[in-house]
Amino acid sequence: MTSKECGEFITVLRKEQGLTQKQLAEKLNISDKAVSRWETGKGYPDVTSLMALSELFGISVNELLAGKRFQPDNIKEIADENIISVFKEAKKNKKKQAVQIIVYTSVLLIILIPTLYSIINELLPIIFTQLKTENIKVAVVMTVIAFWLLLSGCSIRKGNLSLLHSYHYKNVTDTDGYAKEMGNATICMSIPTFIDSFLSLFAHIKVIEIIGSVLLIVGMIICLVYIFKIQTKYNGGLF
Repeated sequence: MTSKECGEFITVLRKEQGLTQKQLAEKLNISDKAVSRWETGKGYPDVTSLMALSELFGISVNELLAGKRFQPDNIKEIADENIISVFKEAKKNKKKQAVQIIVYTSVLLIILIPTLYSIINELLPIIFTQLKTENIKVAVVMTVIAFWLLLSGCSIRKGNLSLLHSYHYKNVTDTDGYAKEMGNATICMSIPTFIDSFLSLFAHIKVIEIIGSVLLIVGMIICLVYIFKIQTKYNGGLF
């Protein structure tokens, strides 16, 4: 059993009823983008949608998940297989996400460490002699923002979507996957902010000011592109 099989079965059932994706979405009070995600195998319907689909098409939830109608003599066997398959796929997705996080983090560190080393090596001799009060104030503000992004990202990753506006996830069916990826993206936004908060201590040095601004802008653009991909993947678009 896979999400693709489930999606193909939903397509068959929908066409048997003579419904378009939009008409089915209206009956379920969801967006047609969510229906499209199911039918292309990009995600399973959530529990509420599964129950609604089951009632609408006159089949069991297990049949929906299996992607086929059951014969009376194999209902229990297939139902057990469905449960096992769901657990296996969830475990597989969790491992895949963990690997992606490790890869993204490693790449980011490989890119940033040489730059940070060079900057710190140059700044250490002047760190106690070139600081200005106004720079310290800016650095404190940027550090607070960076910590806020970091803590918000950790909270979102654990499933606290209340930190986001509801239109950000109104079409999301896989809320767990969405929360983890959106949380990771928010955490990533804190990294260039932390870097800029440190460099802002030396904003009166033109080269360092430019480096800090470039790192912050480039880092934020990368994170925003990542967020756009997440929104497209889970929500069908930004709104």
